[in-house]
Amino acid sequence: MVGHGARTRGAAAWGRVALAALPLVGAAWVWGRVMGIHHLGFVLGLQVLLMWWALYLLHTARPGLRGGWFHVHGWEDALYQRLGVRAFGTLLRTVGWERVRQRARGFDGTRASLRRLEHSTREAEYSHLLLALVCVALSGGFAGWGAPDTAGWLLLTTVPVHLYPALLQRSVRGRLQRAGISP
Repeated sequence: MVGHGARTRGAAAWGRVALAALPLVGAAWVWGRVMGIHHLGFVLGLQVLLMWWALYLLHTARPGLRGGWFHVHGWEDALYQRLGVRAFGTLLRTVGWERVRQRARGFDGTRASLRRLEHSTREAEYSHLLLALVCVALSGGFAGWGAPDTAGWLLLTTVPVHLYPALLQRSVRGRLQRAGISP
């Protein structure tokens, strides 16, 4: 049973996350006024703002990231390979993204750091899938607001910015699970 103090701390954390969304909305509004919302540049800036918000959310709310959803099934690896997820991972390594993210992931190449790597795949998958859902909702909002071009750009950029990274995290975690690494 969760005590009153734990519930209060949890509610306060989610309150801070909600308050952090206000500057995000303000920054997106300013960016839209400067750039115009009907441009790919606006959507890319919005994607960056959303990722910063998701990092804040993970840091502040500290979701449990447990449960059956995070278990990778054996059939998933073949599907992700057919979808080109490994090629996407190779592209990220080629452009240097993995070097940039290595320190944040807490993986130093040793067996001792594999458990931290497994947890970081959960964090990344959670935040990317959350942001994919936010982007789909925002796309609906933009379409209803009379900006179908912006809605389309947002949906189109959500695939490489959120969907493929989430699948890549599942792919990495599947290999870790097969090696006996779990939380």
